[in-house]
Amino acid sequence: MTSPYGRPPSFTPSLETTVAAERLKRLIVSGEVNDPDLVRRGTRLELLFCSSLLASPTYLWGPGLRMEREWRNLTETFLPWNRIAPALRRLIAVSLLYPPPSDPLVPFPSWPDFLQRCSLITSSSNPALLLRSLLADEELRRRWLFTLFLPKEHGGGFHRYPRQQEFIHQWLVNQRALAGGQISCLDAACGSGEGSWELAALCRGCGFLPHEVTIHGSSLDPLELFAAAHADFPHDPPRQREYRRIIAPVTAAGFMNRIRFTQEELAEPRDSADRYDLILCNGLLGGPMLHNPRRMERVVAGLVQRLRPGGLLLAADRFHEGWDKLTPKEEREALLGRCGVKIMKIGEGIGGRAINN
Repeated sequence: MTSPYGRPPSFTPSLETTVAAERLKRLIVSGEVNDPDLVRRGTRLELLFCSSLLASPTYLWGPGLRMEREWRNLTETFLPWNRIAPALRRLIAVSLLYPPPSDPLVPFPSWPDFLQRCSLITSSSNPALLLRSLLADEELRRRWLFTLFLPKEHGGGFHRYPRQQEFIHQWLVNQRALAGGQISCLDAACGSGEGSWELAALCRGCGFLPHEVTIHGSSLDPLELFAAAHADFPHDPPRQREYRRIIAPVTAAGFMNRIRFTQEELAEPRDSADRYDLILCNGLLGGPMLHNPRRMERVVAGLVQRLRPGGLLLAADRFHEGWDKLTPKEEREALLGRCGVKIMKIGEGIGGRAINN
């Protein structure tokens, strides 16, 4: 994937405001966005909105009101989402300095559903007003983009897999005794990075020194990588404060420079000399974002190839309901077995030890 970096974005963590600001300028357009096409779309949306006010028999949904089916159906009749979404997609495309890794508007069935997600960004039901505000206001546009690409319902947060962490802790204790104090970990599909920082905390708690530890986190979304590397959530200050509080002991102990967050598509072949003792792939395999059998097998096979002999591959999913519905546990375990993983009891999720490399 091309980017203004000339290569996939890759960040070492930093809590310096100036460093974060400079890196964000290479991901999101600065200043006012001037796009004649969006201006024309805004004019059409203004006419559509005014027509809906004249035709609708009741008020439109707004922030603070409970979402009901009637609100959704009524709005779809007079202010249909398929008339609004194209302008917002265009705005996303011209606001980012890299190709969007996904379409964040897909989950929304209607304009009120979108407004509910963005209630902290706008209090108006007028899509034209929102569009004009986002074009003109860089800070508002930045918070809006983070709201779309890093929503709370994607499951970000610490301490999601406590039993998995207990297993990793004991494994790290044994690994330190056996491997002479060197450990290398990959948090594949790391999202906003909580799992990567937790790996660093576990290594620290098991007696590893910073120079003995290498931790890589990878995600397809550069905004996730940015948030992970800088503990920076422009759309959610409480989350940012809590994130920084949790990682403070790890950063104070000198582990910050032993972590790197890099963009990658796990389903694509990867030529890399990096090999890992432990790979996590939480919240991805078998869920709604990755459940196609062939694509899953490519991902798992690729991850296994990146393990050192005897290395561990662990996967869990606590926040995707499709985890068991789309790909039952037996199928996931069979997949890992075909890719050269000997299944182990790990307390949470699935996983095991590489036997074919």
